[in-house]
Amino acid sequence: MLDHHIQRSIVYTLAFAPSMRFSELQPDDVDSKLFTYHLKKVIHAGYITKYDDGSYALTPEGRRIGKTVLKKDRLMDQAYSILLLAVRRSSDHAWLLYTRSTHPLIGLTGFMQALPNADEAVAETAHLVCLDKTGLHGDFQVVGGGYLRVFDADELESFTHFTLLVCDDAKGDLKEHDDFGTYSWVKNPDFSAPSMLPTAKILSDLTLSRNTPFVEKTYTL
Repeated sequence: MLDHHIQRSIVYTLAFAPSMRFSELQPDDVDSKLFTYHLKKVIHAGYITKYDDGSYALTPEGRRIGKTVLKKDRLMDQAYSILLLAVRRSSDHAWLLYTRSTHPLIGLTGFMQALPNADEAVAETAHLVCLDKTGLHGDFQVVGGGYLRVFDADELESFTHFTLLVCDDAKGDLKEHDDFGTYSWVKNPDFSAPSMLPTAKILSDLTLSRNTPFVEKTYTL
């Protein structure tokens, strides 16, 4: 991983954009020579690339890190442990969907996520994170889990160990935005649409069937 905070901040900043120029990446309070030194370090480490037009973008390995680069203990060769939350309204069976504004898989739509907490049950974590991020509350239950891999051509974009939790009776006034994306209620979504995460279809199927406790799938964009 990257040892210096400037190097990590470069990757973190690029997680929110397809590409950026040097002047957009460089913080106002960091000297140009110092910033250039650390930028070259990040390029050498293989996390970003420089395009012919002079702009910079994350490589596939950089996109896998994305905004989690600030977590120093993140091990890239291991699956990233997450909770995936399938949230629905009982009144019209609409789905709560989340469109990402950061890498990895920027711009695609799927289910909201939470990180498991060692100090509480996953259902409680799901409830608290959903309430905090969206303003919605309801009861969650675990319906499945497994491993999901997403490749862009031959490059691994995402590798997650997931636990799927479902809430069928979400209530409250939706907060539509957070720092990393946008939430929205969608009736009868097409989970196979190009705008969806490739994992959305299998997760929606698991939500509805609730009879497959474990799944392992690999997808290519």
